[in-house]
Amino acid sequence: MSKGTILLVDDEPEIVEQFERALKREGYDVDTAFSGEEGWEKYQSRYYDVVLVDWRMEKMSGLDLLREIDQMHPFAKVIMITAYGDEKTAIEAHHYHAFDYLRKPIDIDELLSKVREAIQRKDGVIGAIEDWVATHPEESSRPLKGTLSGQVWSAKEILDEIKNNTERGRQEYRMLLQLTIDLLTRGKIQSNVES
Repeated sequence: MSKGTILLVDDEPEIVEQFERALKREGYDVDTAFSGEEGWEKYQSRYYDVVLVDWRMEKMSGLDLLREIDQMHPFAKVIMITAYGDEKTAIEAHHYHAFDYLRKPIDIDELLSKVREAIQRKDGVIGAIEDWVATHPEESSRPLKGTLSGQVWSAKEILDEIKNNTERGRQEYRMLLQLTIDLLTRGKIQSNVES
């Protein structure tokens, strides 16, 4: 069983190969991309527990990819890799909710440590649904009517939709986040949540 899903985006094949080998050895399911555009294309079709992305790439930079991911999943765990580890770089990356950043040359043990830490601090919404589906296998496949969208879905189905980054999955994810925020800040669900 995989410890988690990783998307590795870097335009240097040697680095991709080295990181991929180390991550797979640790038990992670790893997808690779050699440009920001390819990384974004892959991210849109699958949920990843952690994204490792090089800061400097042609056309779509790592920061551009981070911005796109942040708009889709603000709690995504993105670790930026840079040869330019100045304070401005770190501030800019954290502005778009980067989990952390590592400076080249990368120590493999440090990389693996950061990935483990990111996996442990997984998106709470997705983690809660995963846990519920795993502990309630029969119930999780039963169709229920969603209180926010009014659509019929099962917990297992919506988890699959979210993890495949479908339009419906993104919509339900946004509504689940809104529900969570409403409950935490107001103690009740707001009736004007758009479906």
